[in-house]
Amino acid sequence: MSDQDLLRGLERATWRVGATTNDDDLFALILEAAGDIGYDSASLMVYDRASDALVVRAAKGAQLVGTKVAAGPAISWRAMERRQPIVLKGPAGPELPHTYTKNVPYAIVLPLLVGAKALGVLNVNRGAEPTESQVGFLRILAYQAAFAIERAGLYADLQLFTGQALSQEEESRRHIARELHDGLAPVIVSAYGILQNPGKTEADVKRATDFLRKAIQETRAIIGSVRPGTLEDLGLAGAISSVATEVAAEAGWEIEEDIGDIGPVRADAEAALYRATVEALLNAKRHAGAHKVTVKLRQDDAYLEIVIADDGQGFASEQWGEASATAGHFGLLHMRERIGLLGGVCKVASKPGEGTTVRITVPRDRVS
Repeated sequence: MSDQDLLRGLERATWRVGATTNDDDLFALILEAAGDIGYDSASLMVYDRASDALVVRAAKGAQLVGTKVAAGPAISWRAMERRQPIVLKGPAGPELPHTYTKNVPYAIVLPLLVGAKALGVLNVNRGAEPTESQVGFLRILAYQAAFAIERAGLYADLQLFTGQALSQEEESRRHIARELHDGLAPVIVSAYGILQNPGKTEADVKRATDFLRKAIQETRAIIGSVRPGTLEDLGLAGAISSVATEVAAEAGWEIEEDIGDIGPVRADAEAALYRATVEALLNAKRHAGAHKVTVKLRQDDAYLEIVIADDGQGFASEQWGEASATAGHFGLLHMRERIGLLGGVCKVASKPGEGTTVRITVPRDRVS
């Protein structure tokens, strides 16, 4: 294939890859585009953080999909680490144990890079030595493919977060409806019925007044469930200090605060950060068995950070791993969802017997 044909093929591939958001279709299109230079076999591998391995997501010439290559001396990992393509001439030797490049005359391995982030590798194996134009074609294809894979991942995250946001909104509506139906409405109806009775006594009026006081309390609680009143009255810093003191008193903790003035925060971001902090405090109250809890709120030019640390019993977790729905810790998932919608991260460090630290970090420009 001539250089002009390669260029036209690259233009077609760029358009098709750029228009695809489904992972499986995208990986297949990338391998199909790589076929313009001709190959005996090829595979596309994506880095899986959970297993710390490269996983084959698409392959031609062999049934390799799903195969994992753990971190090590394999040529794919070397290309990832060097952030540079590797062209191997002749069969791979024992220093490069790799199932996809053994016994092939030429192997081209290209890292899929988005900035400094490596997403995976594209492996192309040939019986003939590739020309400079063919290697250049694959380099450009790998560049385009990396951005397409990153975009597809962001698109999937957006769909997930949108679904979560809608689910949370619907659940909030159902919660308010239940509170009105099961709590507030019966109290008001009872008071109304008493006051409508022509033969009511002073004791009846007192009982109706008690019902109305309860209705006022219920109303305040419902309003607080939508947006806590302390946020309106005290702002984020004051509200976090107030709830930390309240939960500490209930749990019998010694509380240490390092809460600074952080300036204005957008109302929805303020609510999300407050609720995530409350969730962390309540998790500690339910599970930690702590004696002392430290709460910090601070910021710099780029980030706002909330830290909740306890000296309790802790639990097994990946050091600073992202909060997830492990057994008994579903509250951590809800925190992660709330903070993720702000473009931030919620991470947890915990070890049995050594307490737990929850660190919430969000970009400052996403919450102003």
